[in-house]
Amino acid sequence: MHAPISLWPAPDEDWRLPSSLIGQIHARSIMPLPAKVSKLQRHNTLQARMRELGLELGFEVQVETPTGYRKLVRSGRFDLTWTPADAGAKRIVFEIDSCWRHESLLKLGRLSDGDLRLWIYYGQRPFPIEPTEPGFRKLNILRIDPADLGIRSSGRRSMLLAPGEWPAMLYPRRAEHGR
Repeated sequence: MHAPISLWPAPDEDWRLPSSLIGQIHARSIMPLPAKVSKLQRHNTLQARMRELGLELGFEVQVETPTGYRKLVRSGRFDLTWTPADAGAKRIVFEIDSCWRHESLLKLGRLSDGDLRLWIYYGQRPFPIEPTEPGFRKLNILRIDPADLGIRSSGRRSMLLAPGEWPAMLYPRRAEHGR
């Protein structure tokens, strides 16, 4: 049995992805994986599934799109972008990670206002640091339960976040307990 969808939609309503689209992305993400796949193979499989779904939905899809953002000497890349055929619609930019990567959050947070952002996270331990980027209010986070992908628990203590509300840990100063 699969876990229900864990989605933290963008706090700013104009930047939320349609729930029907999130449902399709989630359903495609949790399709069974081959047995004994490596972490890289799992990531690549999820990326390929999102590519296929984007094409089926009529988007122009690009994989490993340069970000234009550089940290140290490496140039960053987005895992996937979906560009709609309608010139007036916003492009959707994806990051897919098995752990809480601040670098992914920064890349998505620094996108232009012409893009929607989706971070697909399928890790076990979401412990972020506090971001200061204003672009985080435009970020949608879809958490895939690792068990749905056949990932066994590492035995470490994990902290599960409740879906629905924007994670207070991303905005501790804006959360009710931080006021």
